[in-house]
Amino acid sequence: MIRIIRIFNICAAVLALMTMTTQCTSKKEVIQPVAPEIVRNFRTDLVINYRLDKSGITDTFNNAINDIFKQDFDLPDYDVKMRLSKPKSASVEIEGKNVLVVIPMNIYVEKQTFLSKLTANGSIEMSFISGVDIDSLWNLSTSTKLAHHRWIEKPKISVLGVQLPIETIANTILKKSKSLIEQSIDQSMKENFLLKAKMRENMKIFDQPMKLDNPVNAWLYVQPSEFRINPVSNQKLSALGKIEVRGVTTFSTYKPVIKPPVQSLPKVYWSDQIPDSSVFRVVADVKTMDINDLLKSNLDGKTFTEGSNSITLSNIVTNCDFEYLRVVTDVAGTVNGTLIFKGKPKYDKIMNEFYMTDIDISLKTKNVIHKAAAWIAEGRIRKELEKQLRFSIDATLKDAQMNIDQQLRDIQAKYDIQMKIGIGSVTVENFDLKPGQIEAVIMSKIYLQMSIRDFRSFNKF
Repeated sequence: MIRIIRIFNICAAVLALMTMTTQCTSKKEVIQPVAPEIVRNFRTDLVINYRLDKSGITDTFNNAINDIFKQDFDLPDYDVKMRLSKPKSASVEIEGKNVLVVIPMNIYVEKQTFLSKLTANGSIEMSFISGVDIDSLWNLSTSTKLAHHRWIEKPKISVLGVQLPIETIANTILKKSKSLIEQSIDQSMKENFLLKAKMRENMKIFDQPMKLDNPVNAWLYVQPSEFRINPVSNQKLSALGKIEVRGVTTFSTYKPVIKPPVQSLPKVYWSDQIPDSSVFRVVADVKTMDINDLLKSNLDGKTFTEGSNSITLSNIVTNCDFEYLRVVTDVAGTVNGTLIFKGKPKYDKIMNEFYMTDIDISLKTKNVIHKAAAWIAEGRIRKELEKQLRFSIDATLKDAQMNIDQQLRDIQAKYDIQMKIGIGSVTVENFDLKPGQIEAVIMSKIYLQMSIRDFRSFNKF
């Protein structure tokens, strides 16, 4: 459950891709790099929709109580030996904070007299409710009690062909067996859910920034502040629940300053108000020098032709200040010199894309800057450049989804936990230009679901 929080790494890789390609309108320039600085951090809410496979959960509880049926029990007050057996599997239902375990049980009773050995058989159905609670400090507590029992057949001893009810012995059997099962279920749940210790171990994930594998050489720093869980909802074949991780996420193209690890765990609370989707925000601080290769791959060496005129671009560098983004490139062909493109990046919330219009194009030849010729500044070359400087965020989501799906298949093969992630939307809430860098606030809505076959899967992390 907890290790699944590594999904932050996957989501962040997607958002890093968004941020990187958004900067198709910004690249490197020969300047002194500015001091990296992120002045805004935003809350991130990661919601994990989990689905517990009830067949696997049932197996876990049956394994927990099977040892009870491998031994004989003595009732010395009555000089009776007792043996319990389970003719079929116990059933398990989960609702809210309670686990209902219904156990069918056969009972064999044996009493030795000076004349003969007396035996009796009976059967009973016992229903146990385990109350499960987690306090704000991650302390797990369980309390299992017999909620209901139903004698299907009470044990009877046959003496000289006469069936004699043994109510007192039957009630003693009930009392003894219920105590054993209550203790066994509680002990099993404690062994399967070493929650606090497991949380301490997995919180180490967040001690160091995570380096993302993408061309931007980006870093993700996640600082969880609290967790929320909701009571489980019982379904026919599974039990459904949600876990919400609240925290602050910082994204940068340099390794951020590492803060001392927090010794105490973030607190956890029960909540009925957990949304279905995650709201994932990052503050993206992307320096133009780090992403210049992307624009060069699109334009460097590209030849533009307009009628009898043509130019070839090379040595592309990009920079920005507080207001304008500039792309500078050498040109050779009909004219030789340096072209300078200057404009203001814009974001279209409806189309969910970045674009540049009203680009000012000037030409520098022999240290003199003048307006570019009309066939460069107004014709097909200009339109092609504006096209190259347009980036649709939505268009990249399909590829991002395919990349995520592959990573999830790897997780399933390693941990036997099936997960699904659907990217609902990725939008830019706002962005600012700074000398040598672009700072953007990116928000993504993501649906994350994981299916757990067995409680013991948790301990594989």
